[in-house]
Amino acid sequence: MSQNSSSDRAMREYLTALLEEEQPSGLDSLTRAPVEQLLERGAAEEAPAPPEELVTEKAQAAVAVESEVVEETTIEIDESIPPTPPPELPDTMAEYREESFQALFFNVAGLNLAVPLKSLGGIHQWQDPKPLFGKPKWYMGMMPHREEQLNVVDSARWVMPEKYTQALAESLNYQYLVMLGESSWGMACETLVTTDKLEPDEVQWRTSAGKRPWLAGIVREKMCALINVEALIQLLEQGLDNSEKDRSDDPVSGR
Repeated sequence: MSQNSSSDRAMREYLTALLEEEQPSGLDSLTRAPVEQLLERGAAEEAPAPPEELVTEKAQAAVAVESEVVEETTIEIDESIPPTPPPELPDTMAEYREESFQALFFNVAGLNLAVPLKSLGGIHQWQDPKPLFGKPKWYMGMMPHREEQLNVVDSARWVMPEKYTQALAESLNYQYLVMLGESSWGMACETLVTTDKLEPDEVQWRTSAGKRPWLAGIVREKMCALINVEALIQLLEQGLDNSEKDRSDDPVSGR
């Protein structure tokens, strides 16, 4: 088997694992519920009985309260008015699941990523960004563009932090900055692959909320991760990484 075939197979397995992590198993929840109930029951059975003196004091207090005349206040609740449900966030990928769309495909550290052209804010030639103190490790700094300052995301470190090693960091050769929507955020990119049309049935869409809201789905034939740009922007604005927590065990020091 050639090196390219082995690399393609490894990337396909990695992308498949990404999506499977996002799909919670119904069996898991069914098997987990009885276990949790047993743990709760065991905790209740192991709870020590209150001292006899405390029980007596509580009984005397209850009798004292009952002997007092307490004015009761009745609060009427109109049950005909249903409670207001929390507002639902808009499904920014809904239109793409209904009809074909154009997407830009680009490559980072051997991983293919895709962005719908409607959500593409532009592409800029690479300039070394200026680092800022106190930022997350995936934040490379600010890149000047005309009168703007663009926020640069180390795409390899952000998208696949579990594979980000010192060797990988030294091998990266970023050439472009792929801008996300109308925001000031851009994803560092090594190579621009192509623009192509995608049909909804070519994408294995995520079906539930998971720990990677930026991942809209997987384009299996192209071995590509489709980005939910709006969700990704929200995570970046909050300073969150791919796992939505600070990775203090990052094997590579900040740039």
